[in-house]
Amino acid sequence: MRLDWLEPDQSAHGSLHRLDARIKLVATLALVLAVVLLPIGSWRPLGGAAMLLAFLVGISGVSPGTLLRRGLAVMPVVVLLAVMIAPSHPMAPTFGPWVVGGTILAKNCLTILSILLLAHVTPFRDLMTALEQLRAPTVLVATLLLMYRYLFVLAEQLSRMARARRARSFRRSRWSEWPLGASLIAGLLLRSFERGERVHAAMLARGWDGTFRSLDGPDSISPPVQPDSASP
Repeated sequence: MRLDWLEPDQSAHGSLHRLDARIKLVATLALVLAVVLLPIGSWRPLGGAAMLLAFLVGISGVSPGTLLRRGLAVMPVVVLLAVMIAPSHPMAPTFGPWVVGGTILAKNCLTILSILLLAHVTPFRDLMTALEQLRAPTVLVATLLLMYRYLFVLAEQLSRMARARRARSFRRSRWSEWPLGASLIAGLLLRSFERGERVHAAMLARGWDGTFRSLDGPDSISPPVQPDSASP
């Protein structure tokens, strides 16, 4: 299983790619917060935020089609939430459920596209370094780094388990795949727990003290974390 799509295009050199990761992170969080706090039916501010986002996408060099395709992956969940929340929203009697649902949908689209744009113009490691420099909790940064590091390991494990399952099964019916898929996920969960314990023990044996060291310089080195609180 390939997870190359998690990393932005390293060959891109748009204006936003060269910008400091801290500025991009703070600006994105400010934009997301401003959009979330807009009242129901604020179409003009939402339109202004959409135009600002479109401008940023234009100067970033990121393909709008790529952002839209990845955003559409989570849209079913967003639409379902909008349909469920709109009728019972406190402002539904005033504006109507269609306006409330449309506002919720627009807000979610803008925030998702903002985060996707940030992820495309900033490597994950630079984001974590920015979080460290912005005084985010060290345990949070270490957990995110370890989660990202071992996501590729688990994806490779899942790929091997899926290949072994296909080698043992000749059934091609889509409905018959569901029970096998559920057992595959359960097996992956158990193996992840076991592997996590082994990795943690190996890290402690090698002197892990909660500090991520890098060859890029001392600026990217985290302050130490107690091993007991840095369990991966």
